[in-house]
Amino acid sequence: MGTFGSGSSSESNENTYLDAKEWSVDPTNLPFPTHGDELPSATLPAPIRDGKQVSIPSDFETDLLMTFAYTTCSTMCPRLTAIMAQAQDYALKKGYGEEVSFIETTFDPARDDAKAFRQWADKHRVEMDAGNWYFLRPKSEVRAKEVVQDSYGVNFTKTNSENMDTYMFAHTGLILLANKKGYVERAYKLQSAQGSGPPRVTRQDVSDDLKTLREQES
Repeated sequence: MGTFGSGSSSESNENTYLDAKEWSVDPTNLPFPTHGDELPSATLPAPIRDGKQVSIPSDFETDLLMTFAYTTCSTMCPRLTAIMAQAQDYALKKGYGEEVSFIETTFDPARDDAKAFRQWADKHRVEMDAGNWYFLRPKSEVRAKEVVQDSYGVNFTKTNSENMDTYMFAHTGLILLANKKGYVERAYKLQSAQGSGPPRVTRQDVSDDLKTLREQES
């Protein structure tokens, strides 16, 4: 229950390894980066790593899989994290776990702290001991808007709730695959569980593309 694809001009070919896949719309009109686009730069703290500031993409010499989620989500975010965690497991089993980094950025810094991230990782079988998974937390809601929405094009809107501790978000479901040079190879967009459209994005889609990318880069 989602779509995946990419699109760009031929000028991006020198920066990418995978062939572009067609979107049902002009990819230049999409708010998030797609095939051949350079990853937006951002520096955010990583609470589980003692609050260390992590800069994307300059701190990484690996391929990157990125998503944007919040840990009290019960709909799209578990699916996004599960796909990422399964791709991590695949990479580790295939022997190139050190060549791929996984980044999950929250847009709910008020509730997502180191404890919440650890519980989320345990729940979704993220291999934190592998050392290649990064939970990033903007310091404020304003900073989350700047990075997640303005830079990466992942829209999110807080839903109204009488109990402010139980608010939720309506948001874009997105996973990005970028190569070592910091250019997007794939953008996978998930639809909501209630949505209709092309077949859903699967772990196999992501793992197959990651495998091909690793082969092309080797």
